[in-house]
Amino acid sequence: MKTALLGAAATALTVKGALTSPIGVVAEDPLDKLKLNVDQKKQQVLTESRKALDQAAARLVTSLVPVSTSAIGSPVPTPRPSPDSQVRPSGIAATELPPGLPYRPAFIRRVLIEAAQRHHLDPNLVLALSYWESGWDQSRVSATGAVGLMQVQPATAQEAGPLLLGHPVDLDDPHDNADIGAAILREDLDAFHDPAMALAAYYQGPASLRQYGMLPDTQQYVQGIMDLAARTG
Repeated sequence: MKTALLGAAATALTVKGALTSPIGVVAEDPLDKLKLNVDQKKQQVLTESRKALDQAAARLVTSLVPVSTSAIGSPVPTPRPSPDSQVRPSGIAATELPPGLPYRPAFIRRVLIEAAQRHHLDPNLVLALSYWESGWDQSRVSATGAVGLMQVQPATAQEAGPLLLGHPVDLDDPHDNADIGAAILREDLDAFHDPAMALAAYYQGPASLRQYGMLPDTQQYVQGIMDLAARTG
């Protein structure tokens, strides 16, 4: 009996000590440690992702050359030269051209600038949008089926070509691809009256943008393109 009473007293003292221990002891709970580690790793991933995005944007900027917007005016028909006839910009060796591009950067830049001018858009914005979307790679097809320089969905092009341009478009043609992409961006700009909102509509879709506002990934998309366009000016 004496032994049992001593054991009960020891147990009571242990429970009392646990209940009256400093709050700091609670932090030693394994669940609290796990939560702290998860929070720390989450913050580290977010920081590294943001750093990687900034580095990618910086690399894109080095490929863009400032474009004057003074030439924007009434659309002027321009002959479509063969990409093979384009002269490589001086000082750029063949090994310095982006790998996998079927068209030379000087040719792509001209196609995009002409499309921007036809639709009364800032060429820098169109250049930045196309670079962000495809890296100026006309051969690129996304996992969702978006095609070319401006990453336009075939179903969208099938409807928007006759509606916005008055004729069907071939998304495999860089001129048509740039033209329909610029026309869609122009329509979004006319609808929302703000370049940032126009980019958001281009990415997220006008109906979704009106209903939900800019989603987090849309905000990142818009900010990246706006920053890139500003650095080329």
